[in-house]
Amino acid sequence: MPDVTSHPPLLAIDAGNSRIKFGLFRPASTRQETPAFPECAEFLAIPVDEPIPRAELMRWTNQGVVGAVISGSNPPVIQRLLDSWDLGPTPLAVRSCSSIPIVAKVDFPERVGLDRLLNAVAVNALRPPSRPAIVIDSGTATTVDYVSSSGEFCGGAILPGMELSAKALHLYTALLPLLPVQELGGAGPAVPGRNTRDAIRNGLFWGQVGAIRELIHQMCQQQGHQIPESASDGNQDAPWLVLTGGGGPVLSPQFPAATRVASLGMHGLVLAAWKSRVMS
Repeated sequence: MPDVTSHPPLLAIDAGNSRIKFGLFRPASTRQETPAFPECAEFLAIPVDEPIPRAELMRWTNQGVVGAVISGSNPPVIQRLLDSWDLGPTPLAVRSCSSIPIVAKVDFPERVGLDRLLNAVAVNALRPPSRPAIVIDSGTATTVDYVSSSGEFCGGAILPGMELSAKALHLYTALLPLLPVQELGGAGPAVPGRNTRDAIRNGLFWGQVGAIRELIHQMCQQQGHQIPESASDGNQDAPWLVLTGGGGPVLSPQFPAATRVASLGMHGLVLAAWKSRVMS
């Protein structure tokens, strides 16, 4: 990835299934370990059905923003934002894998979620050289993806996230209550649960943790890697582990080997836009 310190600030928009995220990104102000990695100076998120926070975004544009870029896992919301955009030049829309600077070694690259590919772009700017990476993204869906030591996206796994699972339990049963995702925070729930809500919390939380752990184990085993033991693990035979997404703060204590990076895919989106030179 080339040095991007000469690039201007950029507004990045991630249109997800549950939320729309906005971030103001600038080139790193200091040349540290990863000078190509952009810094997030401003951030906000809204539910997908809320209006664009125009006043706040206009305040951001006064900080030297010269363009915007949009992507995400929700094409109808992306189109709605583009059709109603009145805050300067229409955002550059990243809609296909051909617009993303990464090789996808999967059966159908064009069908891979762009959020997963953009996570991989950001990881390639962060991971230690010559080490593969495993990316855990906990959102509406949870994805666990493998990036090779040469920087190729090699696929992974997709499973329901905790909030989606909670809604499914409520909608497809007669009596189970809807458990707000806020109740999943804090320390891991005690087992066994002594009431219905605690039993649901146990199933959602520990089921998610267990699934992710098993997927990491399977990826390491089948790729011939050791399992990473800590965030500072410099073992070149172990993948670098990174955790992102709205569920990241809830899951982080259970994965001490993972480095948590908020909104990883948005950093990847900015890197993709800067690399394209379209926003220069």
